[in-house]
Amino acid sequence: MSENLKILIVEDHKILCESLALLVGTIDGVEVIGKTANGRDALLFLEKQQPDIIMTDIGMPIMNGIELTIKVKAGYPKIKILVLSVSEEGETIKDALRAGANGYIFKSAEKEELETAIRNLAIGKRYYNDLAMDKLAEIQTEEMADELPKVELSQREIEVLKLIVAEMSGTEIAEKLFISPSTVETHRKHLFQKIGVNSSVGLVKFAIKFGII
Repeated sequence: MSENLKILIVEDHKILCESLALLVGTIDGVEVIGKTANGRDALLFLEKQQPDIIMTDIGMPIMNGIELTIKVKAGYPKIKILVLSVSEEGETIKDALRAGANGYIFKSAEKEELETAIRNLAIGKRYYNDLAMDKLAEIQTEEMADELPKVELSQREIEVLKLIVAEMSGTEIAEKLFISPSTVETHRKHLFQKIGVNSSVGLVKFAIKFGII
């Protein structure tokens, strides 16, 4: 690169902040231009000088990393945010993503991964390490599972739904379940109402999303 990537480190633990600055400084083409202990001081720093990337912790006094990320994205949208945290909580990672963080790695990361994350952000890509992605997937699965009880389906409605997904006609479903075609149609209407869709395609999407099939 013809010009060094400029990095601002935001970390309230002084020893860790100094160690991180030394480590980042050994990466070719990267320059640490500042260090602050919280989000408020980081914003004051930005009034004088803007880095290419801000590496920030999450849990800090005065202004945490999530609040900082939101404010930086609002006032300095070109600056990339790399969250460097000890938190492996799915909700925390999700909050960082929603706030606009371009990357998320853990403080246990090796130098090679840290460099990979910085390089990705520098060219406009995101970087969430494998564990962070796994945590996001877990919380998404849990949220989807939490939604399911809101739709209370009878055992018969579930049976009809599975057969609709199997692309069976109303007559075929009636024969399979030993009920009349009109009863099948009644169950279909109830499914539409309860799930909030108006077509068989909607029923199929619902069944796939919540693992009914």
